[in-house]
Amino acid sequence: MSRLIILSLGLLLSFSAFAQELAIQGFNKRFELVRDDQGKMTVIKLKKVTSKFSIMPFIEQIKSDLSKEQSEFVGLTEGQKEAEVDNMLYEMGLDPYAKSNGSEEAQRIKESIMNIANINVEDTFRELDKKAFWKEFESRLNEAFLFIDPTILANLEDPRFFYRREVTYQVVKWALEQAKKRFATVPVLNIASFVIVRVHEMMLEQRHFHHNMLLHYFETIPETKLGMTKEEVDRTVSSIFEYRIGATNIFESNRATADWLNYGMNKFYMQVRAGNTRIRNWEGPMTNVNFENVEKLNFAFASVTHQGARKIYHLHHMNHSFSSKPSMAYDYSNPKKVKRNRALLNMAGVALGFIQIPGWIKSSVINFMDSMYVQQVRMEGALVGYFESTGDQAMINQIYSQRANFYIVR
Repeated sequence: MSRLIILSLGLLLSFSAFAQELAIQGFNKRFELVRDDQGKMTVIKLKKVTSKFSIMPFIEQIKSDLSKEQSEFVGLTEGQKEAEVDNMLYEMGLDPYAKSNGSEEAQRIKESIMNIANINVEDTFRELDKKAFWKEFESRLNEAFLFIDPTILANLEDPRFFYRREVTYQVVKWALEQAKKRFATVPVLNIASFVIVRVHEMMLEQRHFHHNMLLHYFETIPETKLGMTKEEVDRTVSSIFEYRIGATNIFESNRATADWLNYGMNKFYMQVRAGNTRIRNWEGPMTNVNFENVEKLNFAFASVTHQGARKIYHLHHMNHSFSSKPSMAYDYSNPKKVKRNRALLNMAGVALGFIQIPGWIKSSVINFMDSMYVQQVRMEGALVGYFESTGDQAMINQIYSQRANFYIVR
């Protein structure tokens, strides 16, 4: 073997060891492995977590975003505003003029964004400012989340630990019913309902986000380096996937309980294999995408060259519910693109309450918008784990900033 090959191999191994050490540091910084008196691991906890929260910063952020968006339209003609919104939608892969699945939803998103200029922001948020109601909702939801300790990411011993989370959904149901009694006008009620649902969603996101970060570590680092045994990792992964079981899916909960040692890893390896298959399809002659230089980053993401630019794409989430093309996680040539698109969808969700459409259409539009970013954000915890292993703090900051979630502690 030539000296050059030996040197190159040595550098590669050295870099790999350095990357692994960075990842281990990130793991130890965030997660606490809790053991009982006999040394048996029982739970994994987050060292930094939002255990109590306030709703008002989120409401103020919505108000600020709407006002800022209105200022963007100042001085534009109706035609110029429409062209600007069309360009935004095209960037998100949506065509409000197409006659296909998702076209009506895209048209409604466009209509709601166009209508932002007509919203009386000050009057609307003055009516929304019912502090007694929001304080009561905060108190009830904080209490509900404490019922399942928010610091606990995984319970290795209890296959039904997270199945109890139904208590938080009951608080949301109560709040939505109370909002109907306390907010007189439909647009303000719609904003209140949006806030109630979204706050609950963001609180859940905290655990989902870190679950996917854990899966990245388990995939890329030997368990002994993390201070765990194989069985402890297997039980942890089962707990992660138990958290994903629907609150009414008792049959799946029973399956998890019956095969607790293997349940999570079986689910995870299915996910890994699906990601590998997608990469092979991208590289094959029958692909529906034009990707080059495809490089797998971990179980959830791949880096590619697309249209001359380097980008990162999801392996498990599509652009939206009617799309067969993958969702983009980051565009190196346009670093603010994903963040901007998600902020716009968030505003469209608020502004949707100011246009008159049937309830079933509104629900369809909201589900469509959610399909473009809710699960994607949760999965991007794995992307933070990847960039920790490369020591790329700038990219870690970018990924965190792509969803303004007040409840994910860095």
